[in-house]
Amino acid sequence: MARIDVSDPKALHEATEKYLGDFPGELICGLQLWYEGLGGQGVPNPAEMAAIEAELGANPKWTDVGGVRYEKFGVQRSFKR
Repeated sequence: MARIDVSDPKALHEATEKYLGDFPGELICGLQLWYEGLGGQGVPNPAEMAAIEAELGANPKWTDVGGVRYEKFGVQRSFKR
């Protein structure tokens, strides 16, 4: 998968919608979307995380549930379907 440029709002929106449409779970965090849905590698910078979390927060199908602990990512701001 090619890495999505999260500074491009249209590309971020399209990639996020595609990934979330196929996502089987009920809970997701920005880091999970970064690695699995957007092809991110390494650690995203704060601006990239802010853009990803803003995109998740703007999606009416997902609700911000605050900090949730993940085995791989630690405590992350999370969204529930």
